[in-house]
Amino acid sequence: MKKFGLIGGTSWHSTIDYYSLINEMTNKNFKNNSNPPLRLVNLNQKQIHDCQRRDDWDSIANILTGAALELQSLQVEGIAFCANTPHRVYKQVQEQIDVPILHIADSVGEFCQKQKIQKLGLLGTVFTMEHGFIKDILLEKYDVTCLIPQKTERQEIQRILYDELSMGNFSTEARQYFLEIIKKLADKGTQSIMLGCTEFPILLRDSSTPCPMINSTQCHANAIVNFILNKDVIIEEFEQ
Repeated sequence: MKKFGLIGGTSWHSTIDYYSLINEMTNKNFKNNSNPPLRLVNLNQKQIHDCQRRDDWDSIANILTGAALELQSLQVEGIAFCANTPHRVYKQVQEQIDVPILHIADSVGEFCQKQKIQKLGLLGTVFTMEHGFIKDILLEKYDVTCLIPQKTERQEIQRILYDELSMGNFSTEARQYFLEIIKKLADKGTQSIMLGCTEFPILLRDSSTPCPMINSTQCHANAIVNFILNKDVIIEEFEQ
């Protein structure tokens, strides 16, 4: 198995899901309790959020580059950002290191291709929804068009993320708000909803929705396991 590096802490709640899924899928592959050789750098999420509020993405790129270089010094063969939004600075970080960083949009795009999904509702941070670092890859490489909520809804999603979800508060009220937005996107003809922020699958776990949900964390973890094992291992089920 290849040694793999995770850059987590954004948030630690969803980083737990990455760690759990990667180990679980590896165990299932070997049909025993064989665990992969993982290395984790845990970032300070408050520091990241403060930079986001200042629109200081160069500092975020420097923080992630430092984490990636630390992992590279440990001889990992691949790296992943354990969240969607850090991929805004993916190119800046990848240019500074020799180890490949597995992009979360590629893992979602490959899943969409297999499921013949071409119209996707995208929920994420305001940065993920409004900028192209996820949407452009899905469109240009995988022919998947993304629909996003209205501006006021995007702003409320961001508030909920900062003030509630990143603090570990997954309330019934927040869940209901997200379900209402998902219904609106489904009414516009989306085939599936991409949960493009790693806290969202936690919030919506076991929820019933009018169209299937694609858990970006699960897609990404699957791609990481494929890389570690150097084989195509498909998990049995994605959250619906």
